[in-house]
Amino acid sequence: MAESTPASSQTAFVQQLNFWARDASNESAALLGAFALGMFEHLPDEGPTPVSLEELAQRIGGTVRGTRSVIEPLVGLGFVRLEEGRGYSLPAASAFLRRPEFVARMREARSWWSVSALLPEAVRTGAPVDGSGGSRELLGWYRQEFLAPRVPEQDVLAADYDDRAARNFLRTQALVTSGEVGLLEALVSGPRPLVELAKTTGSQPEALCVLLGVLGSMGIVRQEGEALGFSELASRSLDASSLPYFLRSFPATMDYWEAFGHLDEAVTQRVFRLDLRDPETARRIYQRNASRITGIFASHVKLGRKAAELVARMRPLKDARVLDVGTGSGVWGAAFGLTEPSLHVTYLDSEHVLEQVKPNIAKLKLEGRARYWAGDCLSVDYGESQYDVILLPQVIPALPPEALPGLFAKLARALRPQGLLVISGYLLTDRRDGPLDALYFSLRRYVSNEGDVLSMPDFRRLLEPVGLLSSRAFEMPIQQVVIASRGDVSWADGAPVR
Repeated sequence: MAESTPASSQTAFVQQLNFWARDASNESAALLGAFALGMFEHLPDEGPTPVSLEELAQRIGGTVRGTRSVIEPLVGLGFVRLEEGRGYSLPAASAFLRRPEFVARMREARSWWSVSALLPEAVRTGAPVDGSGGSRELLGWYRQEFLAPRVPEQDVLAADYDDRAARNFLRTQALVTSGEVGLLEALVSGPRPLVELAKTTGSQPEALCVLLGVLGSMGIVRQEGEALGFSELASRSLDASSLPYFLRSFPATMDYWEAFGHLDEAVTQRVFRLDLRDPETARRIYQRNASRITGIFASHVKLGRKAAELVARMRPLKDARVLDVGTGSGVWGAAFGLTEPSLHVTYLDSEHVLEQVKPNIAKLKLEGRARYWAGDCLSVDYGESQYDVILLPQVIPALPPEALPGLFAKLARALRPQGLLVISGYLLTDRRDGPLDALYFSLRRYVSNEGDVLSMPDFRRLLEPVGLLSSRAFEMPIQQVVIASRGDVSWADGAPVR
């Protein structure tokens, strides 16, 4: 697409809303970060001599992991070419990425990253904001980007890059601001005049009009006479019951904002503005998002039960002992406990996390078959032949990649004969060029100094040396599940991903 256009169906609209709320800033960060790193100056033109990841990292002065986190989304979006086993190059269609005027445009757009986080202040006051070394006309920038007539970009691919890089993060901030000032809640009750909306949200009317105009360009708001309200698609997607859940995604997005604004700093200097390896930072972020994690518990229990039913077709779960490593909300262990009434689950995580887990387990009346184990999953002793099933729910991306071989060795030792290791989460393609939401999630993990999202070949390189010689991936609703064994179980009938 050359420009972002409103979705034409309810499903597409919800997907677009969720993208703007969660992944749009990740995408913009990668596309703008590539310019800050000078990446396109060091990529060869498509031809006989692509550059390896290691060589590209050396050329831009970055780490291999950091360089990969930026270039993988560019490959997934089609702006950079990857030749397996050889390396990266710039296709002829992406030559615009070296045009001086396009480079200047991206650098200017990036200068608004930190300033855009002050949009709530600008909407409330209608005045310029102080940011990036001086007074900035943030509302004027929004008018220029969304409301003023634009000269069409003749190059469709260049227009697409520009829209994704320069405007997607601004759309995210428009949504976040609409939530913070109470505009979305005010619109749930129906169309209202601008003056009334300004009074309700404590906003300056002309500034609020800019915000409403941006939301209109996103297909969220429409004008009905003198009143402004949700579009038909938005009114069905953001009602009184669904809006609170949608609003809970904003704090998590904003937690990463500063880190994404300094992505180049992380790649070249290993300076992380949000370091989740720091225990106090991790505790603060988890507690801030605890209500959101608990809020999705019910829907994820259904997902977990499908995985439990899949495992039950491979080996009996009667009287099974299950270990839920890095349990989070406890949802995966709980799902297995609900599937088989004789099954016992041990929930392993930090003490402050387990305090959130216990109420969830109690509500399901599973506490009689639960054990809570406070500890660090990388340092505890799992023992030998202790568990029939070990669960790793969305844990791998939170762990340092260098720690994974040792962890898998300990987990393999802790499995009983015919035991299964069940890993849930995102799974990249074998080429690591998609899915895009998994690549954006991986980028988020990188800027917070955590782990990585893996492909099936990546998993097999970790599993096979510790004796888990048989592994397959299965498609589940929302995400994938990788199941590994020593090769002493029968795979369930079904359609493994690979």
